[in-house]
Amino acid sequence: MANSTFNGPVRSENGFKTIDVATSTGAITDGLVINSDGNIFTDAGEHIKYTQATGYGPADLIVGKGGSQSNTVDPYAESSTELFQLGSTLIYGNNVYRYMQNGGTAVTAGKLVQHAAAVAHHTNMTATAAVAAGETAISVETNGTDMTLNQYAGGYLWVNDVNGEGQMLRVKSNPAHDHSADPSIVITCYDDLATALTTSSQLSLIANPNTGLIVAPAAETGAIMGATVIDMTASYYGWFTVKGPASLLTVGTLVVGNVAVRSGGTAGGVAPATDNVLTEIGDVMAVSANTEYSLINMNIG
Repeated sequence: MANSTFNGPVRSENGFKTIDVATSTGAITDGLVINSDGNIFTDAGEHIKYTQATGYGPADLIVGKGGSQSNTVDPYAESSTELFQLGSTLIYGNNVYRYMQNGGTAVTAGKLVQHAAAVAHHTNMTATAAVAAGETAISVETNGTDMTLNQYAGGYLWVNDVNGEGQMLRVKSNPAHDHSADPSIVITCYDDLATALTTSSQLSLIANPNTGLIVAPAAETGAIMGATVIDMTASYYGWFTVKGPASLLTVGTLVVGNVAVRSGGTAGGVAPATDNVLTEIGDVMAVSANTEYSLINMNIG
């Protein structure tokens, strides 16, 4: 059938469907379905994707292990290439996963991971010129340490002091930067600056927290981002648990029904909550001995 073009809204009493026809058998299977109640789904789940555009960062939500028709969704698999938008959310059964990239060191299953630490020379930077509200390009003067092309893409720029303080913008891009040649660099953001900056404003950068993950060290250098589901190869992409039951390394003596926190003594582990300083990971569902793996109902992110 030829394509048809309509001028005005297309109406249907019983929904819409896209179909796939097998070339060999002629068998028809439903693709995307919009039913009469306005729900959007496929036989295997849902994938709601928003591609980045001017002024808007990307977003991605997948419901169901088979919810995406663009790539195979499997929280128990990893890949050397990026299959989904970093930070994508997968809802599968009682669990919620986030799609992220492991850092340069392999991490075994059942370990808490955190984002890479902020680069000291890329914090507390001054604006090199006044920036009016509504702008997306902000020039800052680094304190040292070069930047690679788009090192901070998908990360965040925030105003940490003086004029405009408290604002945070998602970074769209940055050029390669040689500090010795020119300490200033222009950071381009997705969204508009709401309050103007002056040359007294101080700004800081942090890379996309969904990349460069490391096993959470006992001495915290960043926030917990999730937990490994499988053994993760260095620099590979995959799904990390953020909510729901997870098997996690046990440090000390956990108690069923009590809170488990980030371990302050063993990298990647969870420990009983003896104070309110360490990050709460979730509630203990079933206990195993020290150095074994307990079941924790995670609730982070």
